Amino acid sequence: MLLLKNANLFTPEHVGDSDVLVGGGKILAIGKGLDFRCENLETYDLKGKILAPGLIDQHVHITGGGGEAGYHSRTPEIKLSEIVKHGITTVVGVLGTDGCTRSLENLYSKAKALEFEGISTFIHTGSYATPTVTFTGSITKDLVLIDKVRGVKIAMSDNRSSYPTDEELIKILTQIRIGGMISKKGGVMHMHMGGLSSKLDAVFRILKDCEFLVQYFSPTHCARTKDLFDECLKLQKMGGFFDITSGGSQFAPLHEVIAYGIEKGLKLDMMTMSSDGNGSVPKFDESGALVGYGCASCSANLDVLRDVVKNKILTHTQAFALMGKNVAKFLNLEGKGEIKVGFDADFTSFDEDMSVQDVIAKGEFCVKDKEIVKKGFFE
Repeated sequence: MLLLKNANLFTPEHVGDSDVLVGGGKILAIGKGLDFRCENLETYDLKGKILAPGLIDQHVHITGGGGEAGYHSRTPEIKLSEIVKHGITTVVGVLGTDGCTRSLENLYSKAKALEFEGISTFIHTGSYATPTVTFTGSITKDLVLIDKVRGVKIAMSDNRSSYPTDEELIKILTQIRIGGMISKKGGVMHMHMGGLSSKLDAVFRILKDCEFLVQYFSPTHCARTKDLFDECLKLQKMGGFFDITSGGSQFAPLHEVIAYGIEKGLKLDMMTMSSDGNGSVPKFDESGALVGYGCASCSANLDVLRDVVKNKILTHTQAFALMGKNVAKFLNLEGKGEIKVGFDADFTSFDEDMSVQDVIAKGEFCVKDKEIVKKGFFE
């Protein structure tokens, strides 16, 4: 058991000076001046620190990404320490361009390994390509029968996509809808959005006749260009969510993008943020030729959270919700994203400058007083 004392608590709503009791990986009690006497109880003083829900990163290439420049350009699998040191306690693993040498079986196995090592994990079936690669031969069956699957990954408006037709997209969406109903997961179509001029054209064509499908669209990398971001604001007005990538804005620093969105009527509770962590960052010229290469880091999340708070664009509550409450709501992750009695004991503590101090996942320290205390099996 663990008793966290004297925290400046954000649930993500601001509560202020509070204590939190943890046991069995769950939150058992929240209050001021909690005092217990029992064996195996560790007391940890968080005085002067902000205590927030553990961050949820819903787009991480846990098995690596890349491959656009050949076999040698495949990014490696991510290590546990590269996740937790950036305040993340839950990840959603995804495949990318390469659905050939990267498999769903490998993705699932890596997710199980990270779970064993100490964090919570989920995955999306599929990759960039259509027809969609699946475990069972059916998107619906994957959602119903594979515990970790929360949705389907595809690519759109990108020169590496399969250029799916509207009919193909509708078939994918209907399978997600039925699978989400049966499994009670909800289900989403997590859409890698590239920089092509088509943007969300196909989405709007589908919604013209099938408005009820709006809840299943989950575009990501949505701050890639101003035009794409503007279209996502339009999607939001129709009832849709969208995701921005912390290191993925090409038209302005992301905190400025968010400020711009607020001016244009952005609904903060219907937007999320993820890192694209461990994925490749290829750079193409206008003809589609590869001209550069890099690898994304989960650290970009913290840069954005720090910038939006420091520049008073968002409150702490709003900033934490981008990678907590909002994600849990959209992906139907029960017990995640908030600090409530009965919820999972996932926490990230920050100093006043929004630097990570402690990370607790499933009730156990991964980072303690800025030191990584839990590492992966081979670290």
